[in-house]
Amino acid sequence: MPSRCRVAPSNCGNTDNNSLRVLNSMRITNCAVKPFAAMKTLLLLCLTISTSQVLANNAANYFESIKQDPVKLRQFLQQFPKGGDLHNHLSGAIYAESYLEWASADGKCIDLNTYIITPPPCEGTKPLRQLMADTSTEPLEPVIDAMSTRNYERRGVSGHDQFFATFNRFRSAATGRFGDMVAEACQRAGRQNMVYLELMLSLGMLEVTQLATESGNLDAPYGKRIDHTKVDTIVDTVIEHFDAIEKRQSELLGCTADADTQPIGCDVTVRYQAQVLRTFAPIQVYAQTLLAVKLMQADPRVVALNFVAPEDHRIALRDYHQHMQFVAELSAAFPSQPAGITLHAGELTMGLVPPEDLGWHIRDAIETAGATRIGHGIDIAYDDNMDTLLNSMAEQDILVEINLTSNDVILGIKDADHPLPTYLEYGVPVTLSTDDEGVSRIDLTHEYQRATTTYNLSYLQLRYFARNSLQYSFLSGTPLFEDTADGSAITACATDDLGAVAPSSSCAEFLAQSPKAMLQWELERRLSAFEASF
Repeated sequence: MPSRCRVAPSNCGNTDNNSLRVLNSMRITNCAVKPFAAMKTLLLLCLTISTSQVLANNAANYFESIKQDPVKLRQFLQQFPKGGDLHNHLSGAIYAESYLEWASADGKCIDLNTYIITPPPCEGTKPLRQLMADTSTEPLEPVIDAMSTRNYERRGVSGHDQFFATFNRFRSAATGRFGDMVAEACQRAGRQNMVYLELMLSLGMLEVTQLATESGNLDAPYGKRIDHTKVDTIVDTVIEHFDAIEKRQSELLGCTADADTQPIGCDVTVRYQAQVLRTFAPIQVYAQTLLAVKLMQADPRVVALNFVAPEDHRIALRDYHQHMQFVAELSAAFPSQPAGITLHAGELTMGLVPPEDLGWHIRDAIETAGATRIGHGIDIAYDDNMDTLLNSMAEQDILVEINLTSNDVILGIKDADHPLPTYLEYGVPVTLSTDDEGVSRIDLTHEYQRATTTYNLSYLQLRYFARNSLQYSFLSGTPLFEDTADGSAITACATDDLGAVAPSSSCAEFLAQSPKAMLQWELERRLSAFEASF
């Protein structure tokens, strides 16, 4: 277990009283045994105060003064530059109201018994145009509740069951609307001072699943388990879909290449994770994983693969280790480009599944599949050697994508039961994300506010989360920071003011070669402007 750590105030150089108060608020009482983890856990305990740090302290002081005022706190965090959202399912990011408007415009129908949207003709169902009309006698509120987790606790259904039931209800509404969906996600991100989204979607997965059903053979040697030529054809079709999505997204947002000022959302960089549906037969999951790896090879917009669907599903539990082996085998088969691997792992808790299914998924995702990021990570306490695993995650910089509202609604895990403080204690890098903001009726600002009020976080911790969202993104290029906790940049930019309009020649040369670092520089520019306003 971690040893007790103490840091004397005299160790903090020339920090003034206000600075020391802010820094002390970041302390974690227990530190991991290993020096590396302890250093990461303590975050920013000792700083030499510069002009930029004074501005950060001013923002931190104001933040502390309004922590107990929900209205002012929301406004502060809404304007706070949050970097990006690394765990965001595109279909679940869209609010029910948008799905209903699109389905109505597309002539679709809804079954008012099941609240499932269906294609026309509307035989035995209601045309959505009629439901959405001002003269409709049917209330819209029950439909919105059915397509989200809003008011689920009033209807005698668990948050878990309500959450996963929503997707089938609005699936038809998403058909042909992916560009609209990305535009909505970008607009919402832009309004919250975000610069980056990694969106999960399953383009081509059903098609390659059908191919696997028709001709796949998992017992055959690699290269013959499924027809790679036919998978490549699906890859080409998916790339065409991405082109169409990008075009539609740009049109809806009103983005133009030569405009000095772009509409909200146009400056949000979007990348995609190919999400594999893990509740299918093994050969079908294998085929989807192959498609995901091939998409990463073929299109720079696809930066990672992920496995989705309920982790507690009987097939997902039964085949979990085999799925991790698929990822390891197929990512190794394409060594020309590093594979971005982030996996839902440990989205489980006692009672949801038998104890035997707890405590090993996170380790398997990292040690077998080679994941460099973990989504959720809730059942870490059930690992046979949690201390060793957490120290290893800290040393390897394995980021955990934290989804507070999702974990509360789906698993009933919140407050002191959530492992976020434990990850921080051990120096495991974390960032906040939304998971399915439309279904959960939240946004990323809400998650920052929830984290602040639940765990009494400091301003510098929030800045650390924001920096991590880009540092550990799967954008191409070398990251800007040596350490996001203390804000130390790589050598080329070490003496620069972060986010400066005119970086040094060495830093400018580095930034020009790294899209990731360039976006991080923009985040630092926004942070500087934000902090200067206090």
